Amino acid sequence: MNKAYSMVAAFTLVMGSILLLPVLNIAYAQYGGVQAGPATLEEQLTLAKEKITNAQQQGAYGSGTAMFGTSLDNTVLMIIMITVIIGGVAAAFFIAGGRSGKKKTLAVAADGTTTSGKFCTNCGTQIGDGQKFCGNCGTKA
Repeated sequence: MNKAYSMVAAFTLVMGSILLLPVLNIAYAQYGGVQAGPATLEEQLTLAKEKITNAQQQGAYGSGTAMFGTSLDNTVLMIIMITVIIGGVAAAFFIAGGRSGKKKTLAVAADGTTTSGKFCTNCGTQIGDGQKFCGNCGTKA
């Protein structure tokens, strides 16, 4: 597996677990209580009936649970964090995409013909596109 894909997968798992753990605490909140043990079935039914009557009252809209946090500051902070993370990943892909292993350069001769800009590292003579070895000294291109 490619190293970049492994890093992205690991980063996604870490961020997913960071965002998932607080949600689990909220999801299981109804089963806990002030008392020592879990609430009985009758107590939960009574509480459910009270919730329904409260929800049917005039002006009772929404669940009252904040989406990201308890205040607007937490929400703005979370949005900034997500923007920075996604921007960083996008910038990393943008920078990595700009790099390429082999760039061909063309040398223009005096008569206007173009040739590849590949030269022997040993003697400096020009090497053609299909050649693997220098024709002058035999060094591998």
